[in-house]
Amino acid sequence: MYRWCLFFVLATPLTLALWVPCAYAVPVPGLYVVVVQEKDPQQAAQQAMRQELVRLTGAPDAPADPQLASLIDDARHYVQLQRATTSGSTQIVFDSTALRDAIVAAGRSVWDPDRPLLWIALPQSAADAGDDLRTRLSAAAAARGLPLTFAPAVTPADTANATTLLSAARRAGASAALLAQPLPADATHWQWTLVASNADGRWSGGADSGIDGAVDALVRAAQALERAPLADFDCHIQGVSDLRSFASLLAAVGNTPGIVEVRVVEVDADHLTLHLKARGGAADIQRALGSDRLRAAGTGADGALEYRYSAGL
Repeated sequence: MYRWCLFFVLATPLTLALWVPCAYAVPVPGLYVVVVQEKDPQQAAQQAMRQELVRLTGAPDAPADPQLASLIDDARHYVQLQRATTSGSTQIVFDSTALRDAIVAAGRSVWDPDRPLLWIALPQSAADAGDDLRTRLSAAAAARGLPLTFAPAVTPADTANATTLLSAARRAGASAALLAQPLPADATHWQWTLVASNADGRWSGGADSGIDGAVDALVRAAQALERAPLADFDCHIQGVSDLRSFASLLAAVGNTPGIVEVRVVEVDADHLTLHLKARGGAADIQRALGSDRLRAAGTGADGALEYRYSAGL
């Protein structure tokens, strides 16, 4: 057994703090703050509520839902702060707890405020339209309550297939990747490819379409996970040969969608055994955990999920 194995019980909390760059799911800044052009207090609150319902439920049709009509009618009841801005707009800050509770009481689900960070890869050919496209994507993401980050540059290797695309996103601290590819016949539309551990898709359209398609898929995946029962899984991982690999692996597993609890059962040389509590079945967990660093190796004789970890990739 390696020396680090004897030390990991004491060292792990500090090591995780040092080596985990960021979580795959992140809070959305200003999720409960809406700015509208309307100046009338009642109408401004109602207009802001329509936008807020889209953000919180993840559903663009939420403002038209009869179940939520009373929240729009009585929007000011959920306002925590309302003020005029220096530009003449109206800023509305909603009471987060009261509004979430009201949406649930009305029979609708609330998308978790800690949401998948979307990594957007734009091709080199988008250099001329890149700034405008980034601005439009950022605005569309803000309207849907989706956190995003842009890849500074992508190589053909990063976008060769779904696995490498998602791995590149994870190296940037994101949990989902959205690739934009130009359509020769229409410079204003793009081919969008979404890859996440529990969601994927391909469609074409403008910047709004790119974000809307990604959000719709991620929300459906989140709702499916919420409905899935909790189950216990054992996981054997070989190739975890040092503390840095140990910390990095635990961070990746702990941030995987659907996994709600991770417990270290045994560390023996470069072999790590984890006990996972997660939503979904074994196939769902295998797909969610798989990456270019963590490759599935089947199922062991004891029914545990088997993986091989490669720190150098």
